[in-house]
Amino acid sequence: MTTSTPYILGVDIGTGSAKTVAVTPSGHIPVSKRQSYPTLRPQPGFSEQDPEQIISAVISTIRQTVEEMGAPPAAIALSSAMHSLMAVDADGEPLTPLMTWADNRSEAYAAALKDTPKGQEIYQATGTPIHPMSPLCKLQWMRDHQPEIFGQAACFAGIKELFLYRCFHEFVTDYSLASGSGLFDIRNLDWYAPALELAGITDERLPIPVETTRLLIGMDPAMAQALGVPADTLILTGSSDGCLAQLGSGAVQPGHAALTIGTSGAMRMMTSQPAKDDQSRLFSYLLTPEHYVCGGAVNNGGGALQWFSKAFLPWSDYNDFLKTAFTAPPGSDGLLCMPYLLGERAPVWDSRAAGAYIGIRQQHGSPHFQRALIEGICFGLYSVGEALESVVGGVQEVTVSGGFTASPLWIQLLADIFQKPMLLHQDEDASALGAALLGWHALEKINAWDFSPAAAARVFEPDATHLDVYRRNYKAYSLLYHQLKDVMDMLRG
Repeated sequence: MTTSTPYILGVDIGTGSAKTVAVTPSGHIPVSKRQSYPTLRPQPGFSEQDPEQIISAVISTIRQTVEEMGAPPAAIALSSAMHSLMAVDADGEPLTPLMTWADNRSEAYAAALKDTPKGQEIYQATGTPIHPMSPLCKLQWMRDHQPEIFGQAACFAGIKELFLYRCFHEFVTDYSLASGSGLFDIRNLDWYAPALELAGITDERLPIPVETTRLLIGMDPAMAQALGVPADTLILTGSSDGCLAQLGSGAVQPGHAALTIGTSGAMRMMTSQPAKDDQSRLFSYLLTPEHYVCGGAVNNGGGALQWFSKAFLPWSDYNDFLKTAFTAPPGSDGLLCMPYLLGERAPVWDSRAAGAYIGIRQQHGSPHFQRALIEGICFGLYSVGEALESVVGGVQEVTVSGGFTASPLWIQLLADIFQKPMLLHQDEDASALGAALLGWHALEKINAWDFSPAAAARVFEPDATHLDVYRRNYKAYSLLYHQLKDVMDMLRG
């Protein structure tokens, strides 16, 4: 393809893959590319990736997209998964693998801090719940368990920061990713001294925080050649994947929430101020100083289905799993699943939590267990929605995105449990699209907050036929964590 239409590359550096989309000012996506990479779990609680594999995938998808478009982009705009961390040396070379959001090795540090006055102070200042996902807790673990590497590190950074370093030989981070670190003051827009002191570092060992709309120029010529773009191509620092998914979904008005289920899941709303949640259930991450994205993420989405299939149905693929699951009746005949296979984030923020099936009876077969798992994931997101409505305001409609949207039955299940319309747009990855929209906004070509997805939404209206059974099961689900918490701790030893 050779095009005279200007476009921006939206690049999302996700947990499972790098995604690059070419986006015109109208939001049209003529080309998209994706490349996957693995997550390694060398020990229980560890979740690591090879940063060089990820950088290679990012370079490859950018180059392929530019080649297919047949002309250079107006800019490259970046999105990235949150909470990743690695130590790098004075030459910008990684000293450690990349710890992902799912890494729980610092859970003892999170547990010791979470319910203390200092923990509450840090949560209120940073908007990041106290949890092993946050770089704050990861740094404490590294300081005590890898002291030599900790002392040698010139900088502690995430994967997007490493990519930008390869482009410009300087470590910078955007306000949005910084706001997910547990180390950043989301009101004063600078590193938060009490959190740095707790982690045992100074701000000189962290990237420089900059606006999400910052445009960088002067790329390293070798990197530009690898990407297949001119060296004077602008790169937008961009934002985090969750915040940009909100923008890419067009869910920016009061009462309009966005819900995503991929490997994990999340539900979010955009606000003008951080959420004031005395129960510490919700995060408040920056998109810009005037736009916050508040909500909660759950650890266990499609990854839980992958676990079940690998453990019990190795001959079954994803579509077979869903088809079989929905042959079971709504409510799974009283079988309930708490799908905390990787611990849980919102609303309980407990990395030590574990999964459970309860209510098992002789009539339950594999379809019941499969459907109960899906319903448990939906109940977890519904609990986030309850917290959002109590803190931020009422939800009238929800835009859905992520791999689960390939299943209309799953979207309808959410509509029935939430009793709210679910809107599905047939767009490419919402985070990569949101990054490109923010890029066009920074170039003053559009107002990104006026964006509405070009494709008319397919609306899944709620059906109240099975509401009573879902309400009954959710009431039981909401009690499970608190009643099983001590048992889970006992079994872990």
